[in-house]
Amino acid sequence: MAFTLQDLGQNIRRIRLAKSSSFRSGRPMMQKELAELAGIPASSLCNIENGKYRNPTWEILSKIAQALGCDISEFFTTPQKEVHAAEIALREMIDLLVRERLESFLKEKSKII
Repeated sequence: MAFTLQDLGQNIRRIRLAKSSSFRSGRPMMQKELAELAGIPASSLCNIENGKYRNPTWEILSKIAQALGCDISEFFTTPQKEVHAAEIALREMIDLLVRERLESFLKEKSKII
């Protein structure tokens, strides 16, 4: 899948929400706070995070990255999906069942031939 402006915005939002607000103790950083730190309009940041800002310049993205204290490359990474233990166990069980059925089928086929 191609990386989209929506992906860029979601990554910026994810990084912002992982940062603590200096205005509200124990809370994630607000859009307005990040916009002020980056020196960009809050509406621009909102549009970037929502994937509606058509052409975010490298300068704007650099300002956002600097305000977040991160590398700009983090905006362009695809976050890895967290896989839960139950999902892993289910996949292993399905693989085992499929393997057993296939072996049984092949044994039956070899008896016929």
